[in-house]
Amino acid sequence: MWRNVALTGTYTIRDDEGIFAAGTYCNGNIASEGWVNEVRTPSVWWETTCGGEIRVEKHVSAETDAGGGVMIYVTLRFYEGTNDTNTDLDAEYNFNRYVPAGQTSTVSEITLRNGENGGKDWAKLNLVLHNNR
Repeated sequence: MWRNVALTGTYTIRDDEGIFAAGTYCNGNIASEGWVNEVRTPSVWWETTCGGEIRVEKHVSAETDAGGGVMIYVTLRFYEGTNDTNTDLDAEYNFNRYVPAGQTSTVSEITLRNGENGGKDWAKLNLVLHNNR
């Protein structure tokens, strides 16, 4: 059974010592969606950058059940380095959530911090998971 899964929400990122300016803040909306079925296939559904040194990624996979419910698996990754294409992974957060057919589920204020500079670089995300028809 195919389902349309969407992840929406907001983010705020702080780059403490950014290339462009110290104490750079970036804010915006998160919106991504995809069609899933009973096969769990992970992919990058969204990414953004901030301050010339930070990149935040949202990786999603999901699988449906016979009743149209969806188990959604999310990995959030926070990279901070000398540019926003770096591979210096500083924080990762994993969660999964079951969302019944036609329902939503809210995941509030997930914070990812760079431990290398005392947590002064961070990203805060608020997500809503949608299981559409």
